[in-house]
Amino acid sequence: MQTANVLEFPTVDDQHVMRAAVDTFLSTQTGKTREIMLKTIRAVLDRYHITKFSFADYYVYATREPKWSLIKARHIIKEDNCPGCGEHIYTYKSNVRILSIEENPHYHYVTYGCRCGQVFGKWEPAAGQEH
Repeated sequence: MQTANVLEFPTVDDQHVMRAAVDTFLSTQTGKTREIMLKTIRAVLDRYHITKFSFADYYVYATREPKWSLIKARHIIKEDNCPGCGEHIYTYKSNVRILSIEENPHYHYVTYGCRCGQVFGKWEPAAGQEH
């Protein structure tokens, strides 16, 4: 007789904890809340012994470095504005912040988050690759 291997899955409360960490960073946009966001996500992933979890608008991943995580947006934009509120993403005092960067040789996948709550990604040319 074989037994099933039942894997734990983050509870709804733990899913809310991860989302609240992201939402808190997006509303406050401080270095400390960014650090807390990334470490909170990692703590939840570690609790369930998983390296990736999917939300409707982004994925969260455990990094190779202990205690840290990264966020990767599902929604990709081509323009230079937040799809939620229209805020320009490259303005000095913008409400848009970089959540993570996935580096590739010619283009980087940058995940942005806006104070309005929108999380989105954009392919950006790597240094020296601007067209």
